[in-house]
Amino acid sequence: MPSSDSQGSVFVAPLSQDLSWILTPLLELPCVTGGVVFSRDGLILGRSSDLFRETGEGMAALTGSALGVARTMVSTGSAEGDKVAELVISTREGGVYYVAPAGSGSGLVLWASRGVDMGRLAREVQVQVSKLVAALDEASRSRTTSTPSPS
Repeated sequence: MPSSDSQGSVFVAPLSQDLSWILTPLLELPCVTGGVVFSRDGLILGRSSDLFRETGEGMAALTGSALGVARTMVSTGSAEGDKVAELVISTREGGVYYVAPAGSGSGLVLWASRGVDMGRLAREVQVQVSKLVAALDEASRSRTTSTPSPS
């Protein structure tokens, strides 16, 4: 059970697991050039190995915000309970940014160059999303509580 202080604030140890491994099979697909795993609040949980951490953090924050906007649009404009399945951004040069939510707490974004097989990408992403959700559920169950330092 999480610990709390005298004012009732709850302290839980942060998730320290690097989830970059989720991206590995996706980065092996033809034309896929990079990716980031992010939390709902835009924190980076994993990234492709050739991506600078700062760039990955920026992409995580931007994508978390974009997915939040898409979720709000869907909840405002469609039937109750409808959810975002994917967000696809096409560039003028033929590139693609593919965003997939993973449960309610995370997601991943991949970017690919012209010629990517979108059907295959979507199928492979869904396989990895299910693994990401399972990994986050397991990590959540196994997290230990932290004790706040005395003031």
